[in-house]
Amino acid sequence: MDALNKMINNPKITGIPWLLLRLFIGYEWIEAGLHKVGAAAWTGATAPGAIHGFLMGALAKTTGERPSVYAWYGDFINNVALPNEMLFSYLVAYGEVLVGLALILGLFTKWAAFWGALMNLSFILAGSTSSNGYMLTAQVAMLFGGQGVSYYGLDTFVLPFLKKQAQRVFGKAPAPALAPETQAVS
Repeated sequence: MDALNKMINNPKITGIPWLLLRLFIGYEWIEAGLHKVGAAAWTGATAPGAIHGFLMGALAKTTGERPSVYAWYGDFINNVALPNEMLFSYLVAYGEVLVGLALILGLFTKWAAFWGALMNLSFILAGSTSSNGYMLTAQVAMLFGGQGVSYYGLDTFVLPFLKKQAQRVFGKAPAPALAPETQAVS
């Protein structure tokens, strides 16, 4: 049992399946993002045509006998997304590419997994299915995974460097107290 525990807690070993998952999910994001970045309806002359159609389709799913999109999400679409659809069009297109690159490179991995999960959740809430469910699940797992998630990635080198630079600039932060201070009761 001790050998199994050591293996499970060793990022050199657990990092291998995480790397494979990161590469797969990153590829999915890059493929979807490059398609959008190169499309006139997302980032070109006819933008934000594509996202407008997507959002209007989501709004249509908020009505009927069994709506597949929550009414509160329809309110978000009407009051936030539609008035800013050009911004959302660019955020989705370039965000997908950036999340994919970050996951593949293992650079700011958990941050990228968070934003990817947020996009997938948004797409699901808008009534879209396809790969969003398993991608959301994988990215949430990355968020809560241990050191192995980005062990085989640039985070292994970049994050310690940034921590060292931050300590040099801002000074070393005091260590948190392990137990609450006791106060005398008068």
